[in-house]
Amino acid sequence: MEKEKQKRAMLAGIAAMALFMIGDWLLDVKGSGNKEVGLFVNSNWPAMSMWRFEVSILLAAAAMPLYWIALKELRHIVTDACSRNPKGHALAMKRLFDFSSAAGLISVLFIHIMCCLLPIIFKTSYGMGSTFEQAADVTNQVGMYILLPFMIYYLVMDIGMSVVMVYLILTRRFALPKWMACFHPVGGLVLCEIFAAIPVAWCNDVSVAFESMGHLLMFVAGYVLLQQFDKIKTIIYSTYK
Repeated sequence: MEKEKQKRAMLAGIAAMALFMIGDWLLDVKGSGNKEVGLFVNSNWPAMSMWRFEVSILLAAAAMPLYWIALKELRHIVTDACSRNPKGHALAMKRLFDFSSAAGLISVLFIHIMCCLLPIIFKTSYGMGSTFEQAADVTNQVGMYILLPFMIYYLVMDIGMSVVMVYLILTRRFALPKWMACFHPVGGLVLCEIFAAIPVAWCNDVSVAFESMGHLLMFVAGYVLLQQFDKIKTIIYSTYK
């Protein structure tokens, strides 16, 4: 019964991150010819419809309860794996996952909403008569005020959970194929950078959701792990029946 509950939670996490991916595409698919203006502003923002950012925020808000359910259960799975074999760095990894997943629960909605608010601020200012340069200056200044907490939470969340997932898979505490050691947020970011380096507009556009896809794959790994437990139980039951 517990494993079935955890599997449903992993599916909730997959659904949550699928919603975040759609939100990422609505937010960040800018089309060809886009250029960055300062640290935060993009030159194609004036041509992008405001509804895209509004719907992106709503999708993230809808995804958040599902993400909370999934991450809470994944923490239990990680704790169980580390406690059953506490040798080496297992307990430190358990604490790291507790800390980084807490950062995720606190910040993932904040991070997404702030990414949406910056173009909303720009378009509102630009629509009220400011020049492009004036609207860009205001938006970049607002972005600088949130940059430090944004990056701290973002890095702690993504790097912390990714390190733990790699450790658990490579040390066989998670009975998963070693190639699944890339199923984590940093794995998604690496793939994002690879696609973004390809000088084709659609490659850059599709890659903007890959960080969220890394979170999705982390929950996929959790679901596959729970499926493996079911197979082992079935084999044991059949052997000793």
